[in-house]
Amino acid sequence: MQNEENIKQTIEKYADTVYRIALTRCETIENAEDVFQDVFMKYSEKMPNFENEEHEKAWFIRVTINLTKNIKQSAWNKKIVVLEDNIAFEKQEETEVFSIINQLPKNYKTVIYLLYYEGYKVKEIATLMKTKEGTIKTWLFRAREMLKEKLEGGFENE
Repeated sequence: MQNEENIKQTIEKYADTVYRIALTRCETIENAEDVFQDVFMKYSEKMPNFENEEHEKAWFIRVTINLTKNIKQSAWNKKIVVLEDNIAFEKQEETEVFSIINQLPKNYKTVIYLLYYEGYKVKEIATLMKTKEGTIKTWLFRAREMLKEKLEGGFENE
């Protein structure tokens, strides 16, 4: 009973992070939900031992990223066409920003999320995404430039 309670608490603790990363990288709610379930199934099956809370959080992020890669590479997903999802937010600004961020390439979306929503530093993001710090800095620079261009372009047209 205690083990089930620990699993439940861990799921509640990381549910938002896992779902947001999955949705950011998968681009569809259905695939994000599949990844979400798979991440927590892996956790409950393996019950890994973590050195600390930061190690635990990094594990969830890394597994989520890996599973989103698997979904994108699956034969099934290569044959489907993504329809626009109407995601409702409470504020119009959030909808616009989410929509613009969602137009970015997958790696750009991921680094933006990890930096601004999760508060990771460039070095930590590089470790999580298994790439060089320079690459992360380049992705962030390009993502920011794209966001700036799209946001400023949106205001000029009003």
